[in-house]
Amino acid sequence: MKIIRCIFRKEFLHFFTSPATYVILAVFLGISGFFFHNIASYFALQCSQAADYQLVYNVPLPPMSVNLWIIRPFFSSLVTLVIFLIPIITMHNYAAERSKGTAELLLTSPITTSQIVWAKFLSSLVIYSILVAATISFHIITACYSSAGIDWAPVFTGYIGLFMLGMATIPIGQFISSMTSNQVIAAFLSFAFLLFLWIVDWSALFAEGMVSDIIGYIGIARHFENFARGIIDISDIVYFISIGTIGMFLTHQSVESWRWRGTT
Repeated sequence: MKIIRCIFRKEFLHFFTSPATYVILAVFLGISGFFFHNIASYFALQCSQAADYQLVYNVPLPPMSVNLWIIRPFFSSLVTLVIFLIPIITMHNYAAERSKGTAELLLTSPITTSQIVWAKFLSSLVIYSILVAATISFHIITACYSSAGIDWAPVFTGYIGLFMLGMATIPIGQFISSMTSNQVIAAFLSFAFLLFLWIVDWSALFAEGMVSDIIGYIGIARHFENFARGIIDISDIVYFISIGTIGMFLTHQSVESWRWRGTT
């Protein structure tokens, strides 16, 4: 456990002592804030139009749910940013070790492959969680300016879904990073694969029967959408854990192969 903590601390401090990290954080919050502003502005426009409609036709106002109009669309938009964020976090985990020549030193140390894989995974997951948690401020702003307030349950489940999403996709990004010494290639391939997982269930619309069910189950979107709606389903949790376990296994096997085939 001590070795895992040491590697974790090294990875964590390396990320947050880099100036590029704060550029990433600023861009991530800037774009997510842009999404939030547009979604909230559209909701305000709909409320204004509904109020005008009431004055003209003297009919009751339709229910305007903040959670339905702002919270859920915001989480769906945030996932698209996460698909970009995960490859940026994971691209250096192993590719940098190979390109800088430090992989040999790491592998010849009295450290097991499992300790390396777990430490790098946990550090990336914590870094990812910190970056995503910074967006909670948008929901606090919404609660302050909404006369009816917001239902915090879907907000909490939405962040649980984002955490599960990170837990599932970070090992995938790390596995791809372990397959190359080029960080740019690792980031691009990770993004392409995560994007595929996000949109693959679109194909379920053009399939039938069992094929449609399988394609729909593979996609991330369907499983995350339940969390965004405030629903915690065991099958969704099993899905994310399964994807993460497969990614961890593949990463372990890839790093283990460095010991007998080299890292070049």
